[in-house]
Amino acid sequence: MEYTKVLYFLVLCIIILTVIVLYLFFPLLELSSPLKNSRQIQTITVVEQSGEINTHSGTYVVTGTAQNTGTTTIVKVYLVATTYDANGTLLGSTYDALVNLKPGERASFRIETWPYYQGYLVAQYSIVPDYNYVPTLPGRSDGYIPTPVSTVKPTI
Repeated sequence: MEYTKVLYFLVLCIIILTVIVLYLFFPLLELSSPLKNSRQIQTITVVEQSGEINTHSGTYVVTGTAQNTGTTTIVKVYLVATTYDANGTLLGSTYDALVNLKPGERASFRIETWPYYQGYLVAQYSIVPDYNYVPTLPGRSDGYIPTPVSTVKPTI
């Protein structure tokens, strides 16, 4: 009988200690989380851009400047340039990576677009930031990014 009382007392102590630890620990986690009410926003804005055929290689090259207009440092962002022919048919996508941009900071970019050496095929392009990993085709290291065919003409 005495043994049972001691066991109940120990279980009650463990429950009380667990509640106290959870009560004290979880508010600290909530305060340290960047997802608390003031969410930090990563935003990259292309502020200047132009495209032209490189006369030496024949590749269409898009150059410009991007700015971090968010509230936190962007560790890495990919600027993905997708090219289309005169009919709006997808030609392909390539990218340039920008790293460690502090809020308000600008960085230049240069993207040699797909198809390489056939810039005369490019009639229009779009640039979209991608904050995630940009995949390449298996067995290729030239930066080609497969994208779905779209009949919608992009805004340039």
